[in-house]
Amino acid sequence: TGGKAMDLIGGGAKNYTQFLKFLGDKKPFGSPFQINFPIPSKADFPGMEPGSDKAHPCNSTDERYKCACVDCAASCPELPSVKEAHECKVGVLPCLSFAVIIVYSVFLFLLILAVSGHVAYAKHTKSRNERLRLLQDASPSDDEDEGDIVHQAGLLEKPTRSYPLNTVCDRIFSRLGRTAANFPAITISSSVIVVALLSLGWMRFTVETDPVKLWVSPDSEAAKEKAFFDKSFGPFFRAEQAFLVNDTLSTGPGPVLSYDTLNWWFDVENRIRRMKSINGGYTLDDVCYKPTGDACVVQSLTGYFGGDFDLVDPDMWAEDLEACAETPVNCLPDFQQPLNPRYLFGGYNGSVINSTAIVVTWAVSNHAEGTFELERAMDWEESLKGLLLTVQEEASEHGLRLSFNTEISLEEELNKSTNTDAKIVAVSYLIMFLYASIALGATTLTVRDVLNNPANALVQSKFMLGVVGILIVLMSVSASVGLFAAAGVKATLIIAEVIPFLVLAVGVDNIFLIVHEFERVNISHADEPVSERIAKALGRMGPSILLSATTETVAFALGAAVGMPAVRNFAAYAAGAVFINAILQVTMFISILALNQKRVEAGRADCFPFIKVKGADSNSMAIAGMPGLAGIEEEGSLQRFIRKTYAPALLGKKTKTAIITIFLGFFTIGLALLPNVELGLDQR
Repeated sequence: TGGKAMDLIGGGAKNYTQFLKFLGDKKPFGSPFQINFPIPSKADFPGMEPGSDKAHPCNSTDERYKCACVDCAASCPELPSVKEAHECKVGVLPCLSFAVIIVYSVFLFLLILAVSGHVAYAKHTKSRNERLRLLQDASPSDDEDEGDIVHQAGLLEKPTRSYPLNTVCDRIFSRLGRTAANFPAITISSSVIVVALLSLGWMRFTVETDPVKLWVSPDSEAAKEKAFFDKSFGPFFRAEQAFLVNDTLSTGPGPVLSYDTLNWWFDVENRIRRMKSINGGYTLDDVCYKPTGDACVVQSLTGYFGGDFDLVDPDMWAEDLEACAETPVNCLPDFQQPLNPRYLFGGYNGSVINSTAIVVTWAVSNHAEGTFELERAMDWEESLKGLLLTVQEEASEHGLRLSFNTEISLEEELNKSTNTDAKIVAVSYLIMFLYASIALGATTLTVRDVLNNPANALVQSKFMLGVVGILIVLMSVSASVGLFAAAGVKATLIIAEVIPFLVLAVGVDNIFLIVHEFERVNISHADEPVSERIAKALGRMGPSILLSATTETVAFALGAAVGMPAVRNFAAYAAGAVFINAILQVTMFISILALNQKRVEAGRADCFPFIKVKGADSNSMAIAGMPGLAGIEEEGSLQRFIRKTYAPALLGKKTKTAIITIFLGFFTIGLALLPNVELGLDQR
C-alpha cells in the first residue's frame, strides 16, 4: 500500500486499547461479530498476574525484535547532517551582484571625474591663451586662414589603410563575382543541382518528439539508469489521468461528490472499459497494466465499490466511502491493492466527502519503442482522448469541469503547436517577399521617377530579385535539413519553427548589402561591363559576408558540442543552413543579380523579361534607374536622416561616452542578475 505496516494491521492504532478496538469491530474482512474488550482500570484484575516476559523496544539491538525504519523512527540509521551550501551575500545581494555594482560605480565615478577634469583643464587652457593673446595685443594677419571651421571632423573621410587579409579576400571575391556574372547558367544550375542532391536526405527525415530523448543527454547518469531499469524491469507503465473538479460556482470551488455524480462517473468508467480503439479495436483489457492476475490497475474511487454502482447505497454512500478511505484494505478493488485516498481525492480537509476534486488514473502497459504493443497502446490512448473530450461536455452539463492527459498528450500538443506555427512561418515569408521586393526596388526607383514615367517602375522593380533571395534562404534550409537527415541527425520541432526565421534574417541582410553596394558601383562605374561592376561590388562586400557567415557558423557549430540532444541537433542544422545560405548568396544570387541588371539595361519588364517596355527612360536604364547624376541627390528619407542627423549625433564625443556608459550599465545589470537565473525546464 505504500503505508505503514501498523496502519494496515491495526487501523492506525496509537496504543493497545485502540488496537484491541480495531480488532473487535465488526466489519467486512474483519471480525464476524462485535468484540468489546474491557478498558483496564487502576484496580488489579483478580486472578491475573503480570507476565514475566521481557518487552523489547522497537529499536532493539536484537535483530529478532528490531522493527523496520518505516514503523519505528528510533530504529532508523542516523544519517549525517546535510551540509547546507554556503551562499555568499552582502545584505540581501549576492556577492557577485554586489561586486559588479561596486565595480561599475567606481568606473562611473572615475569616468565622471576624468570628464570633469578634462573640461576644467580645457577651460583653463582656453582662458590662459586668451589672456596671453590680450597681453601680446597681436593684430590679425591678412595671411591667416579665415575660412570656415570644419565641424564634426570625425566624420571626414580618412584614407583607409590596406590590410593584406582584406586585399586577398577582395581579390578572391572579385574573381568569384566576375565568374558568376559571366557564367550565370552554369552557376545557377550547379547550385540547384547541389541543393537538390543534398535535399534527397529528406527521405530519411524524422522528427524526435520524445521529451526524454530531446532534453536528456544519452550519456547522462539519469539516462543510463533509466536504460538499465527499462532493460531489467521493462519500461515504466503509461499513465492516463482524468481530473474532475467543481470550480464552476461563483463562490469558488465546492464539493465534487454527490450521488448523481457517482452515478454518472460509474457510467463513464464503464464506457471506457468497453471502449474499442478506432484502428485496431483494442479495449482497456488488451492494453492495461496487470501486475496481479487479470485485473487492470485503475486507481479510482469506484474501486471502493468494486466498480459496480449497484453496490452504492443511496442513503449510506457517504459513510461507506468515508470508511473505505479510512481503511482502504477493507475495500479492495478487483486488482486487490488498497487504494490510497491521497491519490484519489484532492482539496479536502478531514473528510473526503468534502473533496473539491477527484483523480482517476488508468495504468497502461509500456513497451519498447517501435513494438506492436506500444503502437496498440497509443491507438487506444487516441480513442480514449476522443471519448474524454465528449465526457468534458457532459461534465459541464453536471456543473463540473473535466481535465485529462494521456501519455501521448505531450507529443500531440507539440505537433498541434507546430501545425499552428506553420501558418505563421508562411505569413512571415510572404511579408518578407513583399518587403524585400519593394525595398530592393526602392534603391533605384523613387516616387518622383514613378510619377514622371510609370513605365520605369516595370523595368526597375526588383520583385523577382527579392523572390529569388527568399528562395535561396529556403533552399539553404532544405539542403541543411537533407544533409543532416541523411547523416542520421533527427530533427526537432524547434528546428522546424526557428531555423527558417533565423536564416531568413541573416540571408535578407546580406542580400540588401550586396544589392545596395552594387547600385553604388553602378553610379560610380556606369561605363564598365556588368561583370566588372559585379566583381567590384562583391569584392567590397564579400569579406564582410565571409566574416559574418564564418562567425555565425562557428558559433552554432560550438553549440553542437552540447550534450542536450535538442540543442545539439538545432545547432548542427542552424550551422549548416547559415553556411549553405552564405555560399548560395555569393554564387547563385550574384548570377541572378547580373542577369537582373542586364534585363534592366535592356529595358525589359521585371518578372516578364521577354517583354520589352518601350516607354522606359533609356537614360535611366544606363545606370540602373539613375536619370543622369541628378538622381544621386534623390535619396530616401531614412538615408537622409541617418546621414545628416543620426550619424553626426552618434559620432560626437559626448554621445560616444554616454552610449558606452549606458550599455556598460545594461551589461552590469545582466551580470548582477546572473545569480537569479534558475536552471531546468519549466514544467508548465
